Amino acid sequence: ASMRYALVLYLAAFLAGKPGPGFPKNALGRTLGFAILLGLPLLAGGCASPARSYDKLAAAADFTATVYQAARFHHKIYRNGVPLRSGVLHVFIEGDAAVATAVESSPPDPTPRRALMLRLMKRDSDAAILLGRACYHGAFVADQCEIRHLGRERYSAEIVNSMISALRSEIQQAAVKRVVLFGYSGGGALAMLMAAKMPEVSVVVTLAANLDNDALTAYHGSPALSGSDNPAGLAPLAPSVAQLHFFGELDEIVPVSLARKALARQGAIPLILPGIDHDCCWEEQWPEIMRRLQRFLPRAMTQSERPMACV
Repeated sequence: ASMRYALVLYLAAFLAGKPGPGFPKNALGRTLGFAILLGLPLLAGGCASPARSYDKLAAAADFTATVYQAARFHHKIYRNGVPLRSGVLHVFIEGDAAVATAVESSPPDPTPRRALMLRLMKRDSDAAILLGRACYHGAFVADQCEIRHLGRERYSAEIVNSMISALRSEIQQAAVKRVVLFGYSGGGALAMLMAAKMPEVSVVVTLAANLDNDALTAYHGSPALSGSDNPAGLAPLAPSVAQLHFFGELDEIVPVSLARKALARQGAIPLILPGIDHDCCWEEQWPEIMRRLQRFLPRAMTQSERPMACV
């Protein structure tokens, strides 16, 4: 396996124009290298990589995919192809990858195995994209990512700003007027951090989200997320931004108690779904989530006073 990984690294460096004897330092080489890393199965293993499996699920849903190159990271963007209505775009962000799971692949691949947000986007009848996270979707080698990008720096300002750059490119191309962010688990943390910097955002919807880095790491006894921005430290979002924060009643990975401080700071109320834990059963709850969203969306679109979220 180590030899296969070394071969992948060599091929990636050669095609991506990395320094070294005989390596082509040119734009064509870099483009071809990244295209191969994203579009073809990795040589490092005998079965499909998580990134490749994710692509297959997206293709089966008739989603299209492109890659946006920000200053530091590439982001894969999946689109459902539904026309915009009233200029509103739904943006889905997947959750964190456990480092131990990511390194099971060679090279490391944090692409979600469950693809929860991709499956939820399949059920969305509005115009929607899934915004890929930094170092996900086969980009770990091409972007020279390190484990810290999946661990202590996974919500860093560098990563947040890179995702904002990718999303703003989509907003400009599609003439989007308003954005609704959907974030699951760690993707919810990113959604909040992005919303704080994006006046285009009208609604933030989080599912089982980590909204307080310090509370999360203390609860699990894990290392501090040094280098990451903490959603709990954000100033209250603009009054025009509606916030819907859903939690599973049975969630023992990110229990709602960890978010109390952050929610109080935002003036938001947790929406607790009975019988739900961190993994199950968010797809079944999607109609209820969308029903509650539709109650708030018209007011958010007119930038009126932020509604209080009630169960």
